[in-house]
Amino acid sequence: MSNTQDAIVSNSRIFGHVYSEKGTPLGSAKVACNEEKTITLFDGFYEFKNVKPGTYTIVASLKGFKSDSRTVTVQKDEVTTLNFRLSETIGTAKIYGTVYDASTKKPIASGGTIILVLPITNKYALLDKNGRYEFKDLAKDSYDLWASIPGYEDERAKVTLVEGEEKVQDFFCRPIVNIEPPWG
Repeated sequence: MSNTQDAIVSNSRIFGHVYSEKGTPLGSAKVACNEEKTITLFDGFYEFKNVKPGTYTIVASLKGFKSDSRTVTVQKDEVTTLNFRLSETIGTAKIYGTVYDASTKKPIASGGTIILVLPITNKYALLDKNGRYEFKDLAKDSYDLWASIPGYEDERAKVTLVEGEEKVQDFFCRPIVNIEPPWG
């Protein structure tokens, strides 16, 4: 075999785990090896098989966490273990607003929760007595929010923030109407 064919037929692998800074496995994290990409399993495991000899930059990322990248040189038929520990991102952006009854247009003061959906651990904000909520110290990114209020239909919003931005996201929730069937 020529040297060119040796480079093509390689049993080299790069694998490892992606963890939070606290050691929690991060499932669904994105891991890129130059142009190739994969997603970690629930236990944080990822793998790139049949890697040709050379130098690679491996990047691990997950929403709500700081990305990390490492450069590794792989030899023919070599197994390389590369684990990552990602720290949570803390930014200077903020989302806040008020939840209103869609019928009366008045703030809902009966309680409820706004959920900021994240891949590992969601964040929660309880409504205050004026129907207001707030999430602060957010990093620039796009966020899904859900308003979950007893007696009302859930409402969803997507908010995109840049660093340092304060964005108002109000919700207008429709009361759940129980319709009794005509047969009683």
